[in-house]
Formats: sequence, C-alpha cells, structure tokens
Amino acid sequence: CAAVLAVSSHRVPPSLRSRSSGTLMRRRHAVTGLCSYGLVGGSSPSMKVASAKTAQPLSLGGPPLPSVRLGHSYGNAGAPIVIDVYLDFTCPFSKKLFTTLHKSVMPMMEKKYPGVVLFREFNQVQPWHPASTLVHEAALAAEKLGGMKKYEEYATKLYENQVSFMDDVLYDKSRQQVYEQLGDLGQEIGLDKGEMLKLLTVTGLDKPYEEREEHNAGNQMTALLKLYVKQSRKSGVHVSPTVFVNGLEDGAVSSGWTGEQWMEHFQPMLQAAECATATA
Repeated sequence: CAAVLAVSSHRVPPSLRSRSSGTLMRRRHAVTGLCSYGLVGGSSPSMKVASAKTAQPLSLGGPPLPSVRLGHSYGNAGAPIVIDVYLDFTCPFSKKLFTTLHKSVMPMMEKKYPGVVLFREFNQVQPWHPASTLVHEAALAAEKLGGMKKYEEYATKLYENQVSFMDDVLYDKSRQQVYEQLGDLGQEIGLDKGEMLKLLTVTGLDKPYEEREEHNAGNQMTALLKLYVKQSRKSGVHVSPTVFVNGLEDGAVSSGWTGEQWMEHFQPMLQAAECATATA
C-alpha cells in the first residue's frame, strides 16, 4: 500500500499540483481507503481461488472508475496468457461455456501448465433479455457480500437455475419478485438474503414519492454494473459469450467446445508461453 501511495503521489502532473491541497488530499484519502479495505494488490496461484479483489466504483473528479481492474479472476495474476470471457447469466451459450471452463478447461490447463493462464470473467448484460440486468446485479451483490468464492458459487447456482430467469417465465413477474428469487438463491449458498436484498432495493423507496431527490437512481450495485457495461462497450463486445485472448477477440472459440478442444486450440500458445517463462 505504501508503494501504491508513493507512485500515486509521484505521478501527479503539474496541472494537478497547482490545484488546491484539498483536492489532492481527497485523492490521497481515496487511495488510502482502498488500501485499508484490501482492494489493492494480492493474487493467488490457484485456478479455483480468486486472484483479484472486488472492484468498487471510485470517483476521482470525473466519471467513476473501478478501484481495481474489472473482472472475476481465476489463476495467476502475472500469467503470460490472459483469457477474458464475457458472459450473460440468461444466455444458454454462456452457460455451456461457463460450465466447460470451470469443470474441464481451468483444471486441465492449471494441471498441465500451472501459472500460465489467467481467466477473467466479465458481466455482459444483454438488454433484449429483460432479467439480464437484475441477475447481474444479484451476482455482483453476492460478490460484495462474500467475495470471489461466493461469486463463483452464486454464478454456478444462477446457471443451474437459468430457466427460472428466462423471458417467458418472468413475463408476468415484478422486479421485486425477481429480486426475491435471486435472494433465495443467495440464501442457498449461505448468504444473508436480507443483506442481499438491501443491496438490490432501489434507492429512495424508504421516502414518500414527493421527497425523493431522484427517481432513477438504481440500487447499490448499479454504479458497478455500469462499469462492466462500459468495459464491454469499449471492448466492442455485443453478444455473449465473447472470448478475448491477450486483449484481442478470438472468434474461433465456440461455446460448444469440449475441454479437449480448448486444449487443442490453445496448445501452441500454451507451449510457447511455458517455454518463454522457463527461459526468462
């Protein structure tokens, strides 16, 4: 944390140094806050344990920015190969890919090429599925309450119950009813349903309509979900699943692939990365 603070202070450009000390102090407090909450640095070499801390929206005077890199990470944070997957919990093809990754691909790659690959999953909201936003909000709430371990458990639970959140099933249900269902799933994996619903309840409902300052503020997970939406838009992602390898889209990957097909596809890259790491 001290190193982060030192770098942050060192890189303040002259234009910012001329601003009031109050502005710079607020920025230092923001970074200090991240350190105290453990949001800066740290990784795990295990493929099944999160290697990144939970991102939080952070204002530095302009539009909100993520406190740490977005993405739900599995593997070595310093791996030479980074595979990003953009998934939607309401998409059947995302379910196929998620299941194959977690049950086959991640264990196979980590066993044969330990520490060579970092997998990162990104929340890809698809607005033509009305429940998509609500389900992703719930997944982020699960992560906020229980960290990456609970996020993975909750994501798995969502895919197992995916049909319950399909368009036709939810056609005559209210937003609040959907949140109740999502809270029930959280309770099944040991999360506090009441705390989860607090994060998902629309801001301002505790006040009379006339006293609310804003009527479209969203809930406590809205700001973070907006960052994920912005990330996917800036990356040019339209549908799920979409796969990126080292920053570039890999259009050859199919959600119908088996673990063996994943291994065959990436074998040359895995071998090259392993050799480069060994000789470095």
